[in-house]
Amino acid sequence: MTRRTPLYIVGSPRPRVGKTLVARLLIEFFHSDLRSVLAFDLNPNDPALAEYLPGWTEVADVRDTQGQIALFDRLIIDDETPKVVDLGPESFQSFFTVMDEIGFVDEARQKSIEPIVLFVIDPDRLSIRTYAGLQERFHDLALVPVNNDYVTKGYPYREAFPPRGAASVQVRIPILPPFLKAVIDKPTFSFVSFLNAPADTQTEMHGWIKRIFVEFRELELRLLLDKLRSSLEI
Repeated sequence: MTRRTPLYIVGSPRPRVGKTLVARLLIEFFHSDLRSVLAFDLNPNDPALAEYLPGWTEVADVRDTQGQIALFDRLIIDDETPKVVDLGPESFQSFFTVMDEIGFVDEARQKSIEPIVLFVIDPDRLSIRTYAGLQERFHDLALVPVNNDYVTKGYPYREAFPPRGAASVQVRIPILPPFLKAVIDKPTFSFVSFLNAPADTQTEMHGWIKRIFVEFRELELRLLLDKLRSSLEI
């Protein structure tokens, strides 16, 4: 079985749900493993990811044909480098429309690239409708709901946002106290640098970062097991 290179599409049709935070954490998760990673910031009006992680992030725009070609040509390159797309509301519909029209999922898999959507959920009806639309539009695309506790606040999301693929896993981002949230919101903050700094490793921030990194690790393992299971069934 050939191991596929992941393409994580972190997105939401709604603003201010924490998708850029999820993208940052995912990129630094790869960095903590000493793995190369390339990210694309599809928030042309507010490229926050590129400001947080300029060394790993390129700003992209799919609102015109030239930008669409430039981005998808980069995403389809079989260079064994995991990629992360931070997909904002302004680009959300355009991105998935192009993905559907060019048959991107099938072409990506032919090149050993596995697209995975990390959909950052919230109780708004637009999110519920959009998630259901992706399920209907892309029948064989892994959809992983990301539950940001700061946004959902106990919302019973499982029925509205059922996971598909990756062994039906979800990712959870626990709430941080306001004073720690203010720390991670600083443009100079690095999750990996914080973990590697000589300090008390039992702090709440250490535990929060490590817990999320463990969730990403579990997601990777489940994706690998799903592909192994599929290959054995052929």
